[in-house]
Amino acid sequence: MGTVNSDTNNNRQHLEGDIKEAVEADGNIRENVRRITLKALSDGKLDLDEITQVTSSVVKGAGLGAVIHGHDGQDKLAKAVSGLDDALCSAAEASKLAVEEASSHVKTFSKQDFQRSINDLSELETMYLDTLKEAAKETNETVSETLNDLVRHGRLTGTAVGQKATEIVKLLNYQISDRLSETVTAGVDSASKVTSNIAYAAAGFLDAIAQKLDEKLASKSSDNKHQ
Repeated sequence: MGTVNSDTNNNRQHLEGDIKEAVEADGNIRENVRRITLKALSDGKLDLDEITQVTSSVVKGAGLGAVIHGHDGQDKLAKAVSGLDDALCSAAEASKLAVEEASSHVKTFSKQDFQRSINDLSELETMYLDTLKEAAKETNETVSETLNDLVRHGRLTGTAVGQKATEIVKLLNYQISDRLSETVTAGVDSASKVTSNIAYAAAGFLDAIAQKLDEKLASKSSDNKHQ
């Protein structure tokens, strides 16, 4: 157990460092943060706890990287947070694909088996904004002000991941109500096992989504060079 915790901590520190460097480098910050975040999210299990941990590390790393830019760091940090928002949208899409695949086995599962995964999707925006708020308490004044502004704006007008998750939850509830029965059919441990299996499957779908996005970006970059 100690080794697992140590590996997890090392991964989180490595992620923070990668994000910090991406923001400091001042290239395409939004795209680079999205790419790094997707890689971290697709490594293992895509459940709400894991997404929360990755989100926290990304925000901390972005804040550290923004400091070097002084006053301009506000803009750099906002771009980094937008990249995180983009990555969370992809995570929501991957979770949707995993739930849809699992729920297609109508003879095996019931509605209750999928409720935890759907509830987690419903909580994505709240988790995202709460993480930004918490990170704002642990950094310097400029970064804190920027993060709090982003939280206020997100709660007022909504976020990309919030809109995406709302659409997906509505769709999944409709699909599952149409396909599955109310009766629990696979025993008391079924829901827990299904949730875990969906989380692992979602990570796989997210990895595929990330690869397609990278290929699309590379193709676009190549086209621009030849123009």
